[in-house]
Amino acid sequence: MKKTIWISLFVLTVLIAGAVFAVREVTFAQYEGADADAQAALDNTVLNQVKEASPYTGGIQGFFFAGPDKQGRQVYVWTAKGKVLSMTYADQGLSKDKAIAAAQKPVWSKDLVRPELKDQPLQPVAEVIHATPGPVLPDLETEYKTAPSKFVWEIYGKMANGDTGYTYLDFKSGEVLWQALLTEPK
Repeated sequence: MKKTIWISLFVLTVLIAGAVFAVREVTFAQYEGADADAQAALDNTVLNQVKEASPYTGGIQGFFFAGPDKQGRQVYVWTAKGKVLSMTYADQGLSKDKAIAAAQKPVWSKDLVRPELKDQPLQPVAEVIHATPGPVLPDLETEYKTAPSKFVWEIYGKMANGDTGYTYLDFKSGEVLWQALLTEPK
């Protein structure tokens, strides 16, 4: 009887370990370099566990990782080539749902956008494909580099006019800093 219990516990442990390994491999396997970057985020920040991972291309060619710190606060970390580029707590800005709502009723930022853009109509995001927060790094040239919070929400999706495109919102206020429509030939 004891032998059966021990064998069952061993098999259960192996199955759980295999499932954890498989989930991790499936999550990161699709992103080349994500393992090293995830480890850098875990080793060099307060991030305690990676719950979300995705590529981030808004000014950097790297990765976005999200998860809790040891106290359970949600942390966002951005990495590239095995190095941590930036980190913030999620509660320092808009939630993902609020950022998406802001992109669906966009408002140009009053002081942050090139003056000629203010004359262009903003397109509301009708269908969100992805929404990811991102850093505004001082040494990178981006159209939204004047964001006062130094973080943005990148919303990619189908616009009300039928085009797809990116809308970059200030991380704290939700005001639009930059919008790029990717028009397709008709």
